[in-house]
Amino acid sequence: MDTVQLLIDVLGPVVLIVATGAVAGPRLRLDVTTLSKLAYWVLGPAFVFDVFATTTLSADTAIRLVAAGAASVGASAIVASALVRPIGLGGSAGSAAIMCSGYGNVGNAGLAICAFALGDDALDQAGVLMVTVMFLGTLLSVWLGTRQTESALSAARRAVLSPMVIAAIVGLGLNLIDIELPLAAERAIATGARGLIPVMLITLGLQLAATQSLRWLRSTSVVTVAKLVVAPLAGAGVAVALGLSGDDLGVVILQAAMPPAVFCMVLALEHDLESQRTTNDVVATTLAALISLPIALALVA
Repeated sequence: MDTVQLLIDVLGPVVLIVATGAVAGPRLRLDVTTLSKLAYWVLGPAFVFDVFATTTLSADTAIRLVAAGAASVGASAIVASALVRPIGLGGSAGSAAIMCSGYGNVGNAGLAICAFALGDDALDQAGVLMVTVMFLGTLLSVWLGTRQTESALSAARRAVLSPMVIAAIVGLGLNLIDIELPLAAERAIATGARGLIPVMLITLGLQLAATQSLRWLRSTSVVTVAKLVVAPLAGAGVAVALGLSGDDLGVVILQAAMPPAVFCMVLALEHDLESQRTTNDVVATTLAALISLPIALALVA
């Protein structure tokens, strides 16, 4: 498959669904908050539970995927931390840039791109990386937002108790002890899991459409370098060093190359991390990723 056709086949469906959300959502008066809560509390946990309850990944492969995902989050956050102060981004502005650099969009776009590029069989690996990045991203974000008033232990507790992490733990536990759910429950969870990707892409479209204007700020440059360059290089480097190859390596590269998570906007509002700047940087870096993602796709094709 040539590169142009690959981009059309992989990014095309994602762009079309996001565009549908951007165009039709406001006209249908779809509510971003409701869709986000549906994905966060219902469809996301169903997807994660289904992945971990049915996965055939070996524990060794899963551990190496987690290590590569953690490396991508850690490296990008560290680089962003080193860059913000020299360019005059202190306090909440610097914290927002670090959050956006570390927390990638492994859900809204990452799952879909991995599935379209590598096939549905790669969703197990993509799911493991999604939980890893979301857990570490939530931990980082809550700590950045509450470090003046709460302890790191409190931030860790919030991350551990997030619905998708709990679903992953329960699903993996049932898998390890080989317990099967009743057929009705299994089918209900699997059906809900299949709804996650379209709902998240439509939500992304709604959130992009709600952005009033875009500017290229100093923080945007930090996030772009840390998230679109450092994160995939670090993730891929650790994955190769740990012996991952094929779809395992491809999923690491693609998930690490995703722009900042749209959920960063929610966290910025929740923890007073300059929500307008955060929204601007998330959207601007997402558009910049249209240039960097084809490179990542070419590497895994």
